[in-house]
Amino acid sequence: MAEEKAKTEEKGKEEGDKKAAAKKPFNKKIPIIAGVIVADLLIMAGLGMFIVGKLKKPAEADPAIEALKKQEEEEADKKRSLTKIGMVLPKPLPFTVNVPGASGQSHYLKCSIQLEWDGLEPAGGGGEGKGPALDETGKEIEKRMPKITDIIINILSAQSYDELLRPAGKQKMKEAIVTEINAILPEPHIDPKEEEKRKKDPHAEPPPTGKLRNAFFTEFIVQ
Repeated sequence: MAEEKAKTEEKGKEEGDKKAAAKKPFNKKIPIIAGVIVADLLIMAGLGMFIVGKLKKPAEADPAIEALKKQEEEEADKKRSLTKIGMVLPKPLPFTVNVPGASGQSHYLKCSIQLEWDGLEPAGGGGEGKGPALDETGKEIEKRMPKITDIIINILSAQSYDELLRPAGKQKMKEAIVTEINAILPEPHIDPKEEEKRKKDPHAEPPPTGKLRNAFFTEFIVQ
């Protein structure tokens, strides 16, 4: 009996050892698996934050594209400036001046000049037979007409006969007329309320500059 009891106890001890041995590998695997899962989650979280950051970060502007865009905008502005019709005086200004020629010869220039500026034509016009109504810039030009006439006569008289016959000479005179007249014109008054409305409307016309845009010869005779 004692021998059988000893065998039974020994057998039970062996079975207990086997069960304990079977449990140990399982217990060691749990923290390993948990670590792998945590590492995967951290990697996925980091990857997600990286992608979100990339999406939120504004794309860096390509200098070549920006330069091309700026060039297109400048060309569009230039085209609008060339095709836009500004305000003009009711009638061109007539002039007749003496100009020096070669070998002391005397010549004269007879011309008519029209002035153009950016402006908005007032509602109602100028009335029958009076032509278009003048805006604030036009009124300032009329106020300074004696000074403007003197400026133009001085510029025309300073040209030589040879210069008057060249297209470049005519262009030089027009540019000088615009520059010198603009120097005596005041800056335009801008209504703050109108300026605020203009800022809110992306398609609004820019405010008048109060300055000349161009000078045109509507008549040009040199003799």
